[in-house]
Amino acid sequence: MHAPLYSTITLLAELGISAIIYYTLYQGYTHNKFPTLLAGFALLYETIFNISYMVSRVPTHAKALHVDYPIIIALAIVHGVLSLIMFIALIIFFIIAWTRYKKDVNYFQNHKVLTMVFLFFWTFSIVSGVLFYFLEYVF
Repeated sequence: MHAPLYSTITLLAELGISAIIYYTLYQGYTHNKFPTLLAGFALLYETIFNISYMVSRVPTHAKALHVDYPIIIALAIVHGVLSLIMFIALIIFFIIAWTRYKKDVNYFQNHKVLTMVFLFFWTFSIVSGVLFYFLEYVF
């Protein structure tokens, strides 16, 4: 099966949005600056496009449960659940960080463990999505 154009565009856009999220964390942590417009754009994209994309793919993937390999099904479940959790975490994490940075408090540096845990799971979510895309559409 070849990849749907919408899935390919979403994958590439998600990599760009992740770059913005990593940049936001880097700027906040190392320079005590929270790039509000970029972070806001990332949150807006995640809310409008990424969630609507995931919802639109549910019927297709529900039909695929009968033909996909169990490992692909498991990866899809892990990725879907983790992506939803990370979406909610991103909103909460960035809103709290934004309010602290407005008060000139380096939130990411003051909460190093939380920031690293967030980075780990965000990266895991992105990597699982890329892996799922390649297993589903390329290999």
